[in-house]
Amino acid sequence: MDGDAPANVLKTLLEGNRQYVASDWDPNDRELATPPALRLAVVACMDTRHNVEKVLGLKHGDAKVIRNAGNLLDDGTLRSLVVGAHLLGVRTVAILGHTKCGMTLVGRGEFRIARSIAATTEVPLHEAMRPDFQRWLGGFADAEENVRRSVELVRSHPLMPKGLQVLGLLYDNETGRVQAVEQRESKP
Repeated sequence: MDGDAPANVLKTLLEGNRQYVASDWDPNDRELATPPALRLAVVACMDTRHNVEKVLGLKHGDAKVIRNAGNLLDDGTLRSLVVGAHLLGVRTVAILGHTKCGMTLVGRGEFRIARSIAATTEVPLHEAMRPDFQRWLGGFADAEENVRRSVELVRSHPLMPKGLQVLGLLYDNETGRVQAVEQRESKP
């Protein structure tokens, strides 16, 4: 690993912030209301191929945006949604998945991830490959179905307020378009 890389990244980040403060920072941002303007939280993938705000036509302050690998509803994401819904005025949650998500490869790549963990940390390979490792990583086969499962999990979560609107969306990496993901009817 290049020893100068962290210093170069830090320099890039601080220079980017200097430029932001000089030309883009709006002191009015200090006064943005705690509830986002659209009372919206978006759970999206951390994929760098799309900018969530631009893709959805959102302005700064419109939504709380929570990003992680695969737009998964892990404990941290659920905690953020609970805080958003009960403290920050969120009334709508949108789960935004996308095509060609790298998390669809996790089931075939967990050994590569575990090997990297063992090579770059003090965790031995046999510990990195514990039986629940793949479950913990959270990979999935179908991005659209992952959105459906996530929508249902938020809707049925005991800590989510009644009346919370939950939307499923899927971004197409090839076209830039977003489509609504319809929930399947539950079988009685």
